[in-house]
Amino acid sequence: MKRYSLKEFIEVVEKADIIYGEVSLNAATKIPARVKKKSILENLNSITDETLYMNQIGYYGDLRKDEKGRKILKVL
Repeated sequence: MKRYSLKEFIEVVEKADIIYGEVSLNAATKIPARVKKKSILENLNSITDETLYMNQIGYYGDLRKDEKGRKILKVL
């Protein structure tokens, strides 16, 4: 996972072909879940006043290419 600023993270999301997050089924089981790119971009672009706390924590994701050449983004 790499840490991004808000502006950098929006650029990474725009480059991604497929986006996955993690869903917790219970305390021991987490599974990947596909997330709509449009939904993430709408929510990220709606952030008008980023707080100091949000800036210090950052946004985390892992962008990789799969065997078919698609850019897969896994977000935390």
